[in-house]
Amino acid sequence: MEGEGEGLRYRGAGAKDVDEIYALEAASYPEDEAATRGGIEKRIREAGRFFVLAETTGTSVGGKGGDLAGFVNGTLTTSTELTHETMSNHEPEGSLLCVHSVVVAPALRRKGVALAMLREYVQSLRRDGENGVKEVRLICKEGLKGLYLKAGFDLVGPSPVVHGKDPWFEMKLGLH
Repeated sequence: MEGEGEGLRYRGAGAKDVDEIYALEAASYPEDEAATRGGIEKRIREAGRFFVLAETTGTSVGGKGGDLAGFVNGTLTTSTELTHETMSNHEPEGSLLCVHSVVVAPALRRKGVALAMLREYVQSLRRDGENGVKEVRLICKEGLKGLYLKAGFDLVGPSPVVHGKDPWFEMKLGLH
């Protein structure tokens, strides 16, 4: 996925981006929730087409241009449900995309970056008819349900997935 809009430029993640991605992930989630460096490397290697970076263009959202504004990533599963197991592996033949992280750089939070990234991510999935994705699901904390509702997701309810100490809520969005 490559593109530009709202002061952001989008591109796929590569091995050269791992250190910066990991630093932002670690700064954005509690230790018991953040992906490991190895987990990020695995997602890029196995599900790279679903790992998208947003960089600043130097207009609108801030930054000098080329700064990492945030990222969204996910993996596919053949299951119809989100479970700890389905979120731990990438099944390329799957049609359910499990979003793992929606992360925004601290200086750019609460400026519409997360919503812009999510909308672009979903639109790119819809544009790419070859990816086989029929539905997107994710888990979020109580305080972020509003963001995902604005991005077009529907609330499924409390998630059975345990990840860290806080409860999670499952959200879904159909693509077709």
